[in-house]
Amino acid sequence: MPKRFWDPFEEMRRMHRYLNRMFAGFFESEPFEERFESSIRQPLADTWETEDAVYASIELPGVNKEDIEINVVDHGLEIKAMRKEETKEHKKGFYRIERNYAGFYKYIALPENAMPEKAEAEYKNGILEIRVPKTKAKEPSKRRIKIK
Repeated sequence: MPKRFWDPFEEMRRMHRYLNRMFAGFFESEPFEERFESSIRQPLADTWETEDAVYASIELPGVNKEDIEINVVDHGLEIKAMRKEETKEHKKGFYRIERNYAGFYKYIALPENAMPEKAEAEYKNGILEIRVPKTKAKEPSKRRIKIK
């Protein structure tokens, strides 16, 4: 069974966003940034770790492959995606266009021995699969220092 990689800070960020959404209706003077953030969602994701790699499976429904961006940042991976939908309806004397934009954002913390520069990603049927290889754990080197 692969070892799950859990990030307590990600849990705290998710709880913070949840509480902000829960209490947003009680206060009329909601900052613009928080209203905008509601259109950016955190996708469902599974992460696990084995001896040789870190894996992530992220659900990005309705997103085109070209609209996904994966960046290596501060000991982790940052996944950004934008879903764009446009609906046009044209009838006699009536023309309607609706546009809907929704974003996804996910940060995945990586262990110290991960090699994100060798990461591989594949996107198929709305699921983004990422594999980040790890280096072999080194034995701590021990050396005696003489005192002068």
